Amino acid sequence: MLKVSEVYEKQIKTYEERPDGSEYAVFGKALATRDVLINTDYLVAIHPFELTSMASVQLAEGSFPEGTKFSTVVLDGNSFRKSEMVVVGSFEKFCQVLQGTDI
Repeated sequence: MLKVSEVYEKQIKTYEERPDGSEYAVFGKALATRDVLINTDYLVAIHPFELTSMASVQLAEGSFPEGTKFSTVVLDGNSFRKSEMVVVGSFEKFCQVLQGTDI
């Protein structure tokens, strides 16, 4: 098993004030992480991931320290979840971690 931090987009709720003093809810997006265990038997590929859109770069700046590296993990198998996930960690880190495993 391989423990990784999956990056996902979550909806956040904030409150803003109108000129008359009343408040209203505003919904936005933020990036967050959750720990995930991956069965290495279903690991197909890992490759570097770069944030390309301006919106995703702005979301990442508020959620992760500058210079954080991301990778895309591709999984095999019939699952209700998507087969690709973005995780925190550089491609080089995963090369070192997985080099000692029998995949």
